[in-house]
Amino acid sequence: MPSSITQTSRPTPWQRLRTAAVMALGTLASAGAMAGFITLNEAGMDSIFSQPSFGSQTVDIRFNAPMTLVKPSLLGLDSIWEMDELRSLAAPGSKTVSMFFADSINWCGEDGSNFVGCADLGGPGYPAARIMVLKSSTAASNLGAVLAAHELAHVLGLDHVNTSGNLMNPFIGATSLSFSQVSSLLSSPMIQLDGAQRFVSITPIALVAQVPEPASWAMLGLGVLALGWRRRARAA
Repeated sequence: MPSSITQTSRPTPWQRLRTAAVMALGTLASAGAMAGFITLNEAGMDSIFSQPSFGSQTVDIRFNAPMTLVKPSLLGLDSIWEMDELRSLAAPGSKTVSMFFADSINWCGEDGSNFVGCADLGGPGYPAARIMVLKSSTAASNLGAVLAAHELAHVLGLDHVNTSGNLMNPFIGATSLSFSQVSSLLSSPMIQLDGAQRFVSITPIALVAQVPEPASWAMLGLGVLALGWRRRARAA
């Protein structure tokens, strides 16, 4: 198990943003396929953002249509440069959170192998913070809703706390938020209003490897047929 988490500050083309990382309670198996895949638990996230500390000011989680980006170099988040590239690939809309799904996360402010999520740390002073990255295999596990809620809360301005049972504990698994945390979260510029209902707009984005075009498959098929013909010719 990892022993610590480091949060860092660094400049971006827009402003200085902070990045926060989260680690799992234990080692989770990889999904195997070298590509990100989307798993959403809207009901689980809604439950976290409507717990008693929210009172009547609950936040509805609203997912937009999912997207797929063919980015072989971004199947794993491995450096500050890749995090910056993800920012450039964020979904349109200044109030839309981009939820990227990657195969692995080996960097989030520092190198590491047990990261399962990474997000820009936002808040009133950081309006450009609107991306989060989830490790696909963890997002598909029973910790998926908690992981997604934890990273979203970072984008909405909440930092890590060492309180046991709190959603923002670096070692994920708990879901509670204090009244002061909720008050801070509700001041985020990413919170929108639909009448009296507060909500967050999220676009899920899978990062996948390039797949052959139909023409490439056809050429491959012709190559296999030609190879078979040559083998038969030699046998004759």
